[in-house]
Amino acid sequence: MGVPLAATVLIKFAVLGVLAIAAAAVGTVSAAAHSIAVSLAGLMFTAAVAIGQAIIPLMAPYLKAKDVRGLRAAVRAGVMTALVAVVLLGVALAMLRVPVLSFFTHDPDVRHQLLILLPLLLLVAVTDALQAVCGFGLVAIRNTVPSLFAFAACYGLLALAAAPLSALGGLTALWLALLTANTLLVVAQAGFFFQRSGSLADPLSRSV
Repeated sequence: MGVPLAATVLIKFAVLGVLAIAAAAVGTVSAAAHSIAVSLAGLMFTAAVAIGQAIIPLMAPYLKAKDVRGLRAAVRAGVMTALVAVVLLGVALAMLRVPVLSFFTHDPDVRHQLLILLPLLLLVAVTDALQAVCGFGLVAIRNTVPSLFAFAACYGLLALAAAPLSALGGLTALWLALLTANTLLVVAQAGFFFQRSGSLADPLSRSV
């Protein structure tokens, strides 16, 4: 179970590196703005990671009892908690955007680029949080291979599209692509969790 999970993390951060290179190719302002935006999104993402990890032990009794409803209810609770946490952090960032961005940079061009990017940044953080909690649901039921496939497909396409999109539409296009990839991951992770958790109730499907 650990190897697919580690490979998933490796894919994500490798592709984020590709995005950083694509942003740098646009210009120094875009590179700086992208780096700060990734840092801010990462700070909000930590809340989802903490929540996702917290639901794993809560799901253990349901897994032992093969209680599919309990497993799904736990993940739904984690998704809602993560959504509330990230939205609250996003609202705080939006309200305090001037002092927060000034903490990272005093360059007016970089701050202007970040202000333009802020709505996309918040949406990326929300979708990343949702897919992460669904992914931890798969970890809880000890089935991490689907997450690996989902990341390989979604982030693989993102890596291929990063350079052409950034050349055509700059940083905004790059983050739109990241938002699209994360949205697809939400659908994929949630779908895989729903399917794999459902199979736990059926002894015949468990061997598939």
